[in-house]
This record gives sequence, structure tokens and C-alpha cells, in this order.
Amino acid sequence: MIPDYFKFIRFQDRKVLPFFYLVMCIVLGFFWKNNNFSITPGDSGIIAVILGVTLFNLIYEFKPYWAYSCVIGRVDVDYFADKPCPKAQTFFTRPTIVSLLLMAIYWLLVKICLMLPSAAWGTVCLFAGAPLLAFIVLRMLRPAYVKQVLSSAPGKVRFKSMYQYVSIFITLTTVVNVLSVSPLKESADFSLGNGYFTANLMVAMLILCIIVLAINLAFARLSKRYIFLGRIFLKEIDFSFLSGLPLNALREKKLFVRLLVLLAVLVIWIMLVSALLALMNAPANFEAYFLLCFLPCIGYYFLHLYWYWHDEFLTACDMYLRYEESKKRNN
Repeated sequence: MIPDYFKFIRFQDRKVLPFFYLVMCIVLGFFWKNNNFSITPGDSGIIAVILGVTLFNLIYEFKPYWAYSCVIGRVDVDYFADKPCPKAQTFFTRPTIVSLLLMAIYWLLVKICLMLPSAAWGTVCLFAGAPLLAFIVLRMLRPAYVKQVLSSAPGKVRFKSMYQYVSIFITLTTVVNVLSVSPLKESADFSLGNGYFTANLMVAMLILCIIVLAINLAFARLSKRYIFLGRIFLKEIDFSFLSGLPLNALREKKLFVRLLVLLAVLVIWIMLVSALLALMNAPANFEAYFLLCFLPCIGYYFLHLYWYWHDEFLTACDMYLRYEESKKRNN
């Protein structure tokens, strides 16, 4: 029996709300820890951007998910029959527009939390309020996305290749990574005052790169097959989406072997970058230094996502073909 829409979303929300708290509290907590367990008024803009980009990543795939749910018939959406989505609502519910608006609201939320008499209570309120606000936004977006899915005509291809799709995600993740570690420039362990080619700085940067990559990889196992299936139904991608499998020989190695190779490359790379910057007498800029040192991790993270999402897309294609075959038999 196909569940009623309202029963379905109540069941869905019981899973979505804890997930939102997990993701946003980890992102906030990482910045908070790097900022010496404190948040100041000067951090409002950075936190707003971090939370805004994180929200974008959370809601970007929500419409394809509902496209999959509606087409497959996982939920009864008769409630939205003959309820078109107005053009203004379609525009203002775009993930980019929503995220930009929420950045301003998050900036205001940080300012309000910092006005509380106790810094500890202000931090608690921020950690509790930021994910809840994101969840409220998602609940407001959900009916609009369902209506858009039901009333939308077949669109044009938005993503021409997996390389483009992964690159967008990697770029947004890198922005969050750089902003999250930016407070460490005030730490003695990451001081650039003694130059780039110092043992303490290079070891600290190596450990930081490993930690950031580990956090990114921890969320890399989230399934994309239903998202890809939804995008196929929306005609946003087609079967030419894949254009080869990069470095397949490395992919066939076991995970710990790949990570050992990456670790060796990362150690040599950080030493080379530090030596080159020291010889060039480059101006001290922690964020740029971190980004340069982190490049091998970005490259591996790109390959890791591509390999995994490649398999997920093939599974989505198989599901789509099975659905089409089943539909033909029923007709």
C-alpha cells in the first residue's frame, strides 16, 4: 500500500532531523574547536557562509529525490493534484537563492546568540538553532519541490558529465574546509612567523590534512543512486553522463593501500610546497598554504567520489531500465 504523503513525511522527518543535526553540528564543531572553542562577532560572516554552503549541499539533491519518489510511487501525492507551483515560488525555492538568503539569516542568528549574557549558552543556542533552522527551511521547500516535480515538463540536460557533477561538489566542500580551518592561523602550531619550511609547521599541516580528508571521506559513503535516478527522470542527466573511469588501476587497489600511497605523496608534497614557498619568500597566508598542501587530498577525494558515484550511477541506470521494462509490461 502506497503511504499517504503526510504519514510519509512524518516518517521521513524522524530521519532527516537527526541527520541535519549530525552534519551541521560536525561542521560547526570543527570550526569552533579550531577557533579555540570560542565564537566571536568577527566570526559571524565565516560561520554564515559555512552554514549556507552546508545547507546548499543538503537541499541540492532534494528535488531529484522527490522526482524518484513520485515516479516510482513510493508515496501518494494526490494532495498536490492541480496545485501548480507559481513562478515566483519556483525562483525563490532554488537551492542557490535559498542558501544565499539563509546566509543572511545565519549571520543574524550568530549575532543574536553572541548577545546572550553567557558565551556558553550562546554557543549552545547556535548549535541547537542552526540545524533546526535548516530543517524548517527544508519543510517549507518540500511542498514546492513536489509540485514542481508533478508539473514539470521534461527538461534539458544540466550535467554533461560526471566530472562536472563531482567538481561542483568538491569545490563547495573545499570552500567549507578552508573556512573551517582558517581560525588555526592564530594557533602557535600553525604560525608562519618562522617561515614555511619548519618541522613543526609541516607536521601540523600533515595531521590537519589527514583529519580534514578523514571527515570528508566519512560522509562520502552516502548513497546517490536514488538521486541519480531522480535526475534521470527529470532529464537532467542521460546515459552519456559517464565518460570513462579515471585511474582504474589505482581504484582496484584496497583502500588502505590507496591511503598509504596518498600519505607518502602528501608528505613529499607538503615538503616540496613548503620549501618552494620559503625559497620564493612568499607572503604569509595560512589559507593559501593549507589549500596548496591539501591539493593531493582534494585530488584523491575527487577520485574517491568519482569511483563510488560511477557505480551508483550504473545502479541507477539499471533501476531505470527495469522500471521502464516493468511499465511496458503493465501497459
